[in-house]
Amino acid sequence: MKAGYWIVIIVVTSAIAFTIGRGIGSSTGQEVTPNTNEGVNVNSTSNNQKSSSNKAMTSYVDNNIADNSPSKSSQSSPRSMEDIVVEVGELLAKIEESPRKATSIVRLIAFLEKLTIEELLTLAPLFENSSESQRSQLISMITTQIIEKDPGQALAFAQRYNPMPDFPMYLPLIKAQVAEKRPDLGFEYLNQILNLAPEDIDLNAHSALLNVLAKEDLTLLIDTLAQFKEMGADLENSFNLMGYELETSEEYLNLFNELRRLDDMSILHSVMINWAKTSPTDVLERLNQIEDNAERKELSRTVFYSWMRNSPEIAADYFLAEAANKVEILKDIMRAWPEDRASDALVWISSQSNIDANRYKIDYLQSLSYLKPNFVLANLTSINLDKDEEVAFHRNLYNSFKRKSSKDAAQFLNTTPFKDEILGIATEQENSDENRVAKINQVFNKYFDFKYKKAFALALGANGTYAYSYVVNKPSQNEANQLALSRCEKYRYRHNVDNACEIYAEGDVKMFNLMP
Repeated sequence: MKAGYWIVIIVVTSAIAFTIGRGIGSSTGQEVTPNTNEGVNVNSTSNNQKSSSNKAMTSYVDNNIADNSPSKSSQSSPRSMEDIVVEVGELLAKIEESPRKATSIVRLIAFLEKLTIEELLTLAPLFENSSESQRSQLISMITTQIIEKDPGQALAFAQRYNPMPDFPMYLPLIKAQVAEKRPDLGFEYLNQILNLAPEDIDLNAHSALLNVLAKEDLTLLIDTLAQFKEMGADLENSFNLMGYELETSEEYLNLFNELRRLDDMSILHSVMINWAKTSPTDVLERLNQIEDNAERKELSRTVFYSWMRNSPEIAADYFLAEAANKVEILKDIMRAWPEDRASDALVWISSQSNIDANRYKIDYLQSLSYLKPNFVLANLTSINLDKDEEVAFHRNLYNSFKRKSSKDAAQFLNTTPFKDEILGIATEQENSDENRVAKINQVFNKYFDFKYKKAFALALGANGTYAYSYVVNKPSQNEANQLALSRCEKYRYRHNVDNACEIYAEGDVKMFNLMP
């Protein structure tokens, strides 16, 4: 069978092994750590199984263990290795014959759970010449038991009998699960990575291990990571899994305070994004305590865009109420409003008092002309426009349709009351704000086709001037951002663009909308 299929089988087997291990361990009086997941379950280290899933599996085991366990003779402690090999071989054959049936899997796990660590280690090499499916299945189950019975031997065993050599995350996940049982071994594994050359260090691959160690001793972990940083290792994305597992604002605050010791903005950005999903006001309150104005401003900007993406109405109400300059914050809010929530943006603008709502709606719809021409066309009746503004809107819409479909553009041109004006203006090559937006969107469309670590930096100046630069296929998002900004700055000085460059897009996510 294909390797990918058996990876799935192994992961499922490990999940069952975890549940049965807990059930049998508690029923026989064997000590079992409640929060320790057995086996190599990709989700077990980064995201614990929901209690309902555990209850369902445990119920299944409780109801079937009597029928699915080995014969009475095999329930007494281990017989000869010959008998053990025969029993294991028969069960593996049944699993291979009917891999979707859990009965034989449950019986094999229950049988292996009764073996001693010595018998488990002796059993593995006896099946090295078995089929790939049988060997992979057995090794995964034995690894589960070794992590539970003697975690100190688990990594060496996994390295020797790796059932998934083409799955690079297998051994890092083993390290993480061993660390859950023996944190001291986890820190030992991390210190071993310090012996590698900086270019060979991939802490992102060990994010599950870092997650486990952070829960055990965050201060010690940060001290160790400081050594990695001194070596020049990239720490970006190392804490992604941890950010998803934290639940309270207090936990995020503690993590944030410790991470600041590393003086690495890329790590702080990832934590802030996740913290903002839990309690954005707590994040901003903490940022207000930072004395460094540049650091505070940059991190606050991250929280602003993150909150606006997740809950634009609530975020917009908060920032508008707190802002000293209402005009500037309104511009920022409309630039950051998610495009897939454009209808909500128009409703929100209309609900604001003491502002020129019509003007903001006009500017907002103009910014969407390229990406959402049909939406703009459907909402033109919601704004008041003079003749020149109407012509400008229809011209932009025509250009947007034309870039995407000549048929749609022709259809639009035949229905608009400003056909002559559009065709007349279309021949002009003026350096207008609308043309600037169109040209930038055209470049961004090419940038959008790239798939890997990339960034698009942009500077918008007066009188339609602009400068941009984008980079793609970089080792990290932070490096892509910095390189795009530095190149953009060179171009803006060359073309006398007065405003500084900003990150317009990280990956495929635009940080703000273009306004004419």
